[in-house]
Amino acid sequence: MSWPWSQLGLSGPSDLPEIRRAYAEKLKITHPEDDPEGFQRLHSAYQLASRMARQQRRGTSPPEPQAEHLLKEPKPPQPREDDFDEPLRDGGEALRRPCEDGRENFDFDELLQEGEEIFRRSGREDEEQDFDFERLLQDEEEAPHCSREKEEERDWDYEQLFAEGEAERAEARRRRGEERRRAQAQARAWARERQKAQEWTQKREWWQRREEQNTYDRERQDQFRQKQDHWENTEIILHTIEMMYNAQAEVEAWKRFFMSPLFQQTRSSLDLVFGLEDFVSTKDLPQEIKLALFMAYGFDKGPGRPELRPLFQMLLPAWKEKRSRDRQGWKNLFLGLGAAVVMFVLLNVSLDSTAFLGVAAVAAVFGFGLLFLWCKTLIQRFGRRKAGLRMAAGGALVLALILIPSLWKELGGIGLRDMIPARDPREQTCRYITKDFGVKVGSLYNLSEVYANDTYGNVFYLEDAPDSKRFLAGPDDGRDLKNGKPGYTTNLPEMLLLWELKEFAQSHKLEPVDSLDQELEAWETTGTFLITLPIDGGEEIISDLGELLEGLREEKWYRSLASRCELVLCSQEMGEGRVVLIRTQPGLTLYSAEQCLEIYEETFAHKCCAQILKELKLDRDFLSEGEERYILTNEGRAWMKGVECVKLYGLNEDGAVAMEYYIYPKERNIYCVPGNFWDTGNREDQIGFYRLLHWGDRGTYNLFYPWLRVS
Repeated sequence: MSWPWSQLGLSGPSDLPEIRRAYAEKLKITHPEDDPEGFQRLHSAYQLASRMARQQRRGTSPPEPQAEHLLKEPKPPQPREDDFDEPLRDGGEALRRPCEDGRENFDFDELLQEGEEIFRRSGREDEEQDFDFERLLQDEEEAPHCSREKEEERDWDYEQLFAEGEAERAEARRRRGEERRRAQAQARAWARERQKAQEWTQKREWWQRREEQNTYDRERQDQFRQKQDHWENTEIILHTIEMMYNAQAEVEAWKRFFMSPLFQQTRSSLDLVFGLEDFVSTKDLPQEIKLALFMAYGFDKGPGRPELRPLFQMLLPAWKEKRSRDRQGWKNLFLGLGAAVVMFVLLNVSLDSTAFLGVAAVAAVFGFGLLFLWCKTLIQRFGRRKAGLRMAAGGALVLALILIPSLWKELGGIGLRDMIPARDPREQTCRYITKDFGVKVGSLYNLSEVYANDTYGNVFYLEDAPDSKRFLAGPDDGRDLKNGKPGYTTNLPEMLLLWELKEFAQSHKLEPVDSLDQELEAWETTGTFLITLPIDGGEEIISDLGELLEGLREEKWYRSLASRCELVLCSQEMGEGRVVLIRTQPGLTLYSAEQCLEIYEETFAHKCCAQILKELKLDRDFLSEGEERYILTNEGRAWMKGVECVKLYGLNEDGAVAMEYYIYPKERNIYCVPGNFWDTGNREDQIGFYRLLHWGDRGTYNLFYPWLRVS
């Protein structure tokens, strides 16, 4: 690549527009004030490249730059800014030299010398004055050798290019200054933070040292106060013991003092231990007081510490004597139990043998003697009271043992096996349920290996129908009937009621009562039982249901029905639900058949028929498909076509009778007549079959109307 093109950043000889663009781009980064030498080289390269491009365009081959120019770029002298205002006088003709082949060639040395001469002649008027690039370019475009050809119109604003370059450099300098200022501000902020952190660390260490010193001082003070309190408490305890000994206090007073907080908190003090050793060794204390002191220190489990062993050895004889008395008392207790058993057997066996009666009398006397010893031992063991109280307690115990046979007979039906707690919680639950409800049940889990899995873990059954009557139950924590804790949780009462209602519905040919429990297992229920009533003729069902519930009230399980159990008397399922006659909770409220019959006869049929009219879209002007809905009112019953029908009126917005409805549910006939049908002198025989109405998947109804009567 030759020199002028490399200076402009071009790959080789180019046209004038490309040279101008390259020159303009270079001017943005090469300012004459910042880099005068670079600018001079750039401008010299631009002039030479421009002239070579014009030579090439006129058809004359420009000369190649000399080798010495390719190896070493010219170093022009420092020009003055006003030198660019003077145009080249000779138009560059002197630089052209003829070549041997007849073509013109450029003398680059003379060209550079000419540029130096121009710069030497030009003077600097103002250091801050900018170069007049437009004039410089204009002079070089108006050279004599280019006057014969019109150059292209210039479209480069070099002053603007210099201004943009200067603005970019100023903006860059401003950004660098801002970055330096921000970096300095950040460094100062970090320094302040480090200083604060260092100061805070020093303060925290100072506070920690101060807190440790305060803690050490408090511990020393607490230790001193504890030692002082222990010594004062020791003096108080020893003084109190001396006073109680002199006053001959009772054993109960000694026991209460030894179990008091003052003694218990100070008993580990060695001063107190040494004082008690002196007191016990010098005083003649009763065995009961020594035993109370022995138990206060917990010596029944050993002395614990070596310092307590001397005191333990002093009090040990009282403990041995007490254990000997306890063993004798337990012997008396076992003898008393044996006597009670003998008395129970004798009182429950009826034999006429005189000899047997004599043996029974001797055994009874022996048994009463053993019972007396038992009562005495119990009183001595569990506390002493006055003589009258002890005799009353012994007599009550003997009387209770004599009444055992009668109590046993009152518990008839419960054997000895039932009185012993079962190991299996399911078996124990079965016993509780049998006792509470009077029905024998069993655990399906324990019935066979087929059901021994988690699915049937809480499933139980009635022993008279293990395959069909199953329910849920599970053991609960503790059985306390006084507080309402039976010891188990079960849905047996709800299931028993469900089985009774199923049999009732089946005998009266009604829909199943567990229609809401279709997704549950056979031993589960939601507690809501539906009794489906017909629109007409359901009086017998209501009466029979009242008798059934009245009889079930005598059962034990009926009174255990949960409050969530609910009995609903309703219609069959319609498109928008069911019409409910009454809701009742059997476990809480009493079912009244008379009240249900009254409501059934007055409103049930009309509510059901009104719902049917709404779902069949007959509660409006169905001939002209009007949008106005009629208000349906209960008008009792009336005869139509020889049958008793349910009568309803359809009232319009003005409250006038727009339509009369006569429904005969048994044959599913609906008779509709306009409100003024009878007032205008029409007759019943004008009402004929109109069309068939489809009521979804619940069947059809026959619609009769007077205007379109089928002949």
